[in-house]
Amino acid sequence: MSFSSKQELNLHKRNACTFAGCGKRFGSHKYLLQHRRVHLDDRPLKCPWKGCKMTFKWKWACTEHYRVHTGERPYVCPIPECGRTFRFVSDFSRHKRKTGHTK
Repeated sequence: MSFSSKQELNLHKRNACTFAGCGKRFGSHKYLLQHRRVHLDDRPLKCPWKGCKMTFKWKWACTEHYRVHTGERPYVCPIPECGRTFRFVSDFSRHKRKTGHTK
């Protein structure tokens, strides 16, 4: 691995993002590498469903997409009278926020 400047080397040592205007710092090099996907079109994760061509930057996005195929709805409203279920955590969070259904 080579660096074009001493500043770039120092950013690398501090696990800091070298993309212009970013400079975010991370506790480990692993998280810096994951963060780089924000700036690049690197989509290393593929949907495991046969015939599906979707690719993802993040494991959580792949997991949530896979539920489209399986029909799994793991998020359940805690209010028994409601009984609504959700495939995505974002939909579940919105439901709780709008209805006040929290325990």
